[in-house]
Amino acid sequence: MDEAGSPPDPANAATAAEYVAALARLRRWSGLTYRQLAAKTGGALPPSTMAGVLGRTTLPREDFVVAFVTACGLDEAQIDRWVRARRNLAAGVAGESAPVARKPGPRADVPAGAAPEPAAETPAAEPSAPQEPRRTARAAARRWWPAFVAAAGVAAVLVTALTIPGGAGETSEGQASAGRAVSGPTSDGLRDGWYRMSPVHVIDRDLCIGEGRERSGRTDRPLAVQRPCADLTPDTYLKAVGAGVYEIQWHHPEHGVGCLTVDQAHVGDRTLLAPADCTEAAHQRFLLEPERAGRGYVLRPVHSGKCVGLLYGEADVHSGAELAQQTCSGRRDQIFRFEPADRPDWLETD
Repeated sequence: MDEAGSPPDPANAATAAEYVAALARLRRWSGLTYRQLAAKTGGALPPSTMAGVLGRTTLPREDFVVAFVTACGLDEAQIDRWVRARRNLAAGVAGESAPVARKPGPRADVPAGAAPEPAAETPAAEPSAPQEPRRTARAAARRWWPAFVAAAGVAAVLVTALTIPGGAGETSEGQASAGRAVSGPTSDGLRDGWYRMSPVHVIDRDLCIGEGRERSGRTDRPLAVQRPCADLTPDTYLKAVGAGVYEIQWHHPEHGVGCLTVDQAHVGDRTLLAPADCTEAAHQRFLLEPERAGRGYVLRPVHSGKCVGLLYGEADVHSGAELAQQTCSGRRDQIFRFEPADRPDWLETD
């Protein structure tokens, strides 16, 4: 964890995903919204570009890094540190290197991966990025994604029983919208795209999965709960990362992109689900298994093989009921329908 008042240290990033997560923390450290950062870059980095880059797990272009960290308020020495860390990761080198000499590169508003550099990791296809909302940002932004990803290394070890092809799931939002998936199970699985996610046992009550708080009041952090589908926040995007395996991304107009996460990679029952920075960890990935009766999908966290359902089971039909990892029971609270949703209104269309 970063010291209070200090920006994140990019040298601690051992992977491209950790480097991108550090950039996301730097943005929160700066206290600036995407729109404010875009203004500080003179428009070189549009909000949509920043949100898209920070929503992926591949190394951004060097010119993006320079423009972004400069807008976040870092000095020359700190900027060089971020550039060195990126170059080390691109070259597969750990640790510090000599100071770098930065030279003008391509335009900063060219998305990462458009013209890959040698040895840099690039996405298979360029996804359409979520964009900054038109409505006014809150005066004091809160940290939306709690830091519950410390156990990612443990989860990565546990995932060895399931092979996830790299690069899958980088299909574009445009491709997803061109062929809207049905809500019931299909032989090809669900396409990448925007969805509303509902437990089968409360579909007749018009409840969907969105952000809420712990009903006991024990904490005041965002959690995944069932709540009225009307005016649902945040917006849910499914991204395939392997055969039948998905990230369940939450897109927020001010706080960016996070992934639905099993708390601290626990493998026990009654473990709550909450949004966190996307790190490619196994406890942020879910096998969507078609339910045999065709009612929807069973969600199995990859790191545990258990099921996602309601904390208090099928009997809990109330708004605010928390999602949790549980032993698989086959009951309706552990079966989910995914209804295709429209692109969020807060996304710009330019």
